[in-house]
Amino acid sequence: MNYLERPPSPPLQRYLEAFWQLETTQPLTNSTQEKILPDGCTEIIFNLAERFQRFHVNGTIEKQPRVIVVGQMRQHVAIAPTGSVRLFGIRFKPSGAFPFLRLPLHELTDQILNAAEMWRGFVNELEERLHNAHSFPEKIRQAEIVLLRRLQLKGDRAVEVLVDRIIASEGMRSVTELAHDLGLSTRQLERGFQIHVGLSPKLLARIIRFQKVFKAIEENPHGWSNVALSCGYYDQAHLIHDFKAFSGRNPSAFLIEQTAMSAHLTRKKRMSFFYKTKE
Repeated sequence: MNYLERPPSPPLQRYLEAFWQLETTQPLTNSTQEKILPDGCTEIIFNLAERFQRFHVNGTIEKQPRVIVVGQMRQHVAIAPTGSVRLFGIRFKPSGAFPFLRLPLHELTDQILNAAEMWRGFVNELEERLHNAHSFPEKIRQAEIVLLRRLQLKGDRAVEVLVDRIIASEGMRSVTELAHDLGLSTRQLERGFQIHVGLSPKLLARIIRFQKVFKAIEENPHGWSNVALSCGYYDQAHLIHDFKAFSGRNPSAFLIEQTAMSAHLTRKKRMSFFYKTKE
């Protein structure tokens, strides 16, 4: 399995975390389900090979569209490949998707939708350019051409600054304190977060803190109490509660079951300069 990730060029760095690509050398059939976890980002993902299946909690199985927009997730989703895997993803910063998607982000929360139906011209052009590109750098170049032409609206700077500070603190500082540092109240920012992020500030901070666990456990492989404290949880029980809420499993069971594909899509695998911000 080959995973690549690159930062956007400077004109897009305000809005995008990264472009990424995931490919396999052999088709994957009869694969186990992959749990994809909340990470605080909205994404557009292009499936350039066999489509994935999504498994719903009611037992139904859905074949995913060729191009999907993945809104902010508040709990995990279960998917599985059905053959060859060639994915290209555009990962927006938590507050970065609104200028391109042009609708309130809370309308996409917990949704995985057919992007080609929602933004036909924009997405179809992107998909065609990606199919004709023969390398990861060329895919990025083609995607940036379309994205820069699409970029007409601006984001909310107050929301962006608070998002940056939440990420810089790894979700461990009080959102109320961070907002106070900016001279704003969380109530003032709440509506802006619903429009430009799709989550409340406190829930975004919880997700960022949850994602920190995956890196912390490598430093404390047998010490969940130490992991909990290093990630800003009150105690081990608090960590387990959040972990179950986002992944559906307790930490030990989840890590035993975690696959290479889902591990590539956690924040511990991302190069720090893609999402770390300066205070």
